[in-house]
Amino acid sequence: MPNKLNHLQIKNFRSLVDVSMKVGSLNVLFGPNGAGKSTFLDTIWFLRDCAIRGVDSASSYRDHGIGILWYGVKESENIAIIIEDNFTRYEVLFGFSSGRIEPFVGEKLVIKDNINVLIDRKVGSDKATFYNIDTKTESAINLREPEKLALTSYVGLQNSDSVAIELDNLLRSLRFYHFRNVPLYNLRRYGSEVDSGDRLQDRCENLWSVLRNLHDRRMVDERYDTIINFMKETFPYFKGLFFEQTSRNIVYANFLDTRPRRKPIQASGVSDGHLQMLINLTALFSERPNSYSLVLLDEPEISLHPWALAMFAKAVKLATEKWNKQVFIATHSPVLLSQFEPENIWAAELDVDGKTVMKRVSDIPDIQDLLEDYATGSLYMAQAIAPQSKESI
Repeated sequence: MPNKLNHLQIKNFRSLVDVSMKVGSLNVLFGPNGAGKSTFLDTIWFLRDCAIRGVDSASSYRDHGIGILWYGVKESENIAIIIEDNFTRYEVLFGFSSGRIEPFVGEKLVIKDNINVLIDRKVGSDKATFYNIDTKTESAINLREPEKLALTSYVGLQNSDSVAIELDNLLRSLRFYHFRNVPLYNLRRYGSEVDSGDRLQDRCENLWSVLRNLHDRRMVDERYDTIINFMKETFPYFKGLFFEQTSRNIVYANFLDTRPRRKPIQASGVSDGHLQMLINLTALFSERPNSYSLVLLDEPEISLHPWALAMFAKAVKLATEKWNKQVFIATHSPVLLSQFEPENIWAAELDVDGKTVMKRVSDIPDIQDLLEDYATGSLYMAQAIAPQSKESI
């Protein structure tokens, strides 16, 4: 069984004072502005950053944690991010000093089957206790790079437990696309720098390079054709793409049109919706279908027609059901919400104290009779669920 994230708990991270979610392959978050949807995605990304770049680098990107700790708790309290995959439970505690995140975090990694503690580290310590699977003993280790997660040091040991490696791989497989930060202008005007990879970067600057690489592999795998076929189904006149290298290090894309006498259209001449849909599809399908990846998509509905949103939802279902992808989506689109089943949708709201509350739509008792006749998006539009206005509560 492929390893996947199956439970998340977050404490004291902005409005996420105590949020616990049992997640599946597909998880769609919606709710009012400021309810914590994007923050929820960012906490997962923050943990990934800590695993790859180190705690200090990850927190510096977030102003060293200034303002991140929930205002209702003391600075002596910690932010906690707790994740569970199929095999382990991993808790990371972030301490604060002078309002900033301390670089030495607390950690506990536990095997769920036998409750063996593989890693135990206290907040502020440069040491960790590691469990040796060969000798079945524990030993205190002075961490060579204590500003990084002890998990990183543990998986580098020759005798590290394979379940810890699985968790580390899960974190490193994470992708986060915040679509309001994507520089469409640069893609249109300048193209993408040439590289040999198939991973779409977080800001999607390498879109044309990734697609050209997939195009060159289309005879041996299905990724490029999957993306193009969804584009054809979404846009009636879309025929395909062709790529040209406009300089030594730049690759550029042109769009082909099925209408008579239409010349190839440069990327600078197509709609935002065409580019957005192409980016969404590349985020879902650019990596191999048998390789797990955890994909976070923040507002993928930007510039998309309702039909395009329906096609995007169809693509998400294929990616999660057949391509071994785990997807989180934060959205405000009632149309997009209505494409998914209530058990895959989470409503985010703020309680009277300003704390985020997450509820699975299929578990909200007051609306179950309405869900028999109305789509979730319709109830959201009517403010029967996760309302923005207090007057409708």
